[in-house]
Amino acid sequence: MFPLLDLLRRGALHRTRVEAFSDGVFAIVVTLLILEVRVPHLEHGTVAELKHGLHEVVPKVLSWAISFIVVCKFWINHSYIFSLARHSSYALMWINALFLMAQAFIPFPTALLGEYPYNPLAVSFFGVVLLVNTLLFVWMHYYINAYLLHAHMHRVSRRTLLSRSMVGPACYALGAGLAWVSVWAAFAVYLLTPLFFIVPLQPDHGLAVAEGLLEEPSTTPKPYPGHSSVSV
Repeated sequence: MFPLLDLLRRGALHRTRVEAFSDGVFAIVVTLLILEVRVPHLEHGTVAELKHGLHEVVPKVLSWAISFIVVCKFWINHSYIFSLARHSSYALMWINALFLMAQAFIPFPTALLGEYPYNPLAVSFFGVVLLVNTLLFVWMHYYINAYLLHAHMHRVSRRTLLSRSMVGPACYALGAGLAWVSVWAAFAVYLLTPLFFIVPLQPDHGLAVAEGLLEEPSTTPKPYPGHSSVSV
């Protein structure tokens, strides 16, 4: 087991191919999301019939909008944490592959949510999928922070990184639980959660230390870009 871990950590691989592949997967995922939003089928083409058809499409549009925002939020934060890495490794590539596999699965719970918006199981399942995606993202961010951070950047402490990064998973877990009480409350949680993390936090050194995002070094460091944890 340990030799395998050592093997995975080898290699100073370029990030460009990993990032290009990831961007391609993100693009395909957001494209697949809209495929479930279809033009209503009308028997007679009357205004009343079309109005009724559009009303039935509303849940699918809502689930599409939530998932689109969530995936774009992941993409933005994914781009940011990869900019923190000096290079890639086999371990990072496999963690990223697992994360992208989870991303590729998002269209399914999105379609399920749009088709059965008042079913607590469908609404809760959507939250569980987002929870798994977020945990995989946190794992990837943690790995970069621990092993691949640029030399001129300061590592965020494990406690600080995990405490801030677990806000996202906690929110999605809350939404998955609320679905069994009120599906509309769960919808609200799913919609509001990504809005807090649309732009990754990138404070300067003084602000980062004041907020507890960076550890104060014992010696005066050379100038470096600010680094913060990302919670999604």
